Amino acid sequence: MISQSVHADDGGREGKWVALLIILILAIAALLLPYHQTASSQRVLASHQISIKDLPSVELAMIAELRLAHEEIRNIHQDSLELESVEFEGVDIWPDMAELKELWLAPFIIDKSWERKGKHDWRKVAPALYQGIPALTTGSVAVLLNSQDTRPEVWLALDIPTPAPMTENALNTEDLINAGWKQVVFADDNDSDNTEHTDKDRH
Repeated sequence: MISQSVHADDGGREGKWVALLIILILAIAALLLPYHQTASSQRVLASHQISIKDLPSVELAMIAELRLAHEEIRNIHQDSLELESVEFEGVDIWPDMAELKELWLAPFIIDKSWERKGKHDWRKVAPALYQGIPALTTGSVAVLLNSQDTRPEVWLALDIPTPAPMTENALNTEDLINAGWKQVVFADDNDSDNTEHTDKDRH
């Protein structure tokens, strides 16, 4: 009598192929994920805008101080609003340069950091609008900070060799663009239309 052993088909071979296929899919997904994230995070900027990621370290240092100063400027303004009575409505109660310097608020104070950044001559050119023009060719370029809104708006004179001091009549977005100023787009901005017009209500 001839006996033959038959091995039970427990699906082991098919299971190995399924596991191999899953590993292959996961490996491909892991390789393609960075490319997908890069493509989805890219934004189309307007010609007058520049991403903060494309700025040199000297400009990043200036912007970092301006973002902190922006918060303090708005806090001072809010405190002034709460103290002022309604009869003073419409009066410019944004802090001036003397007040900001008294608070030792960078980048407005004259110190070693101010020297390294280019010895900027800071002035308040309109309510909530502050411009700094460097005295040196080394360091950061001329800069304009708009603190009217909760998010800071920063403009840089990247392509302007000797920018002139701004006047209140030339502070709208169109004039800034025509003069060659570049608006900084921060990494946490969710939309490309983050431009807040500087010629809106300044009080």
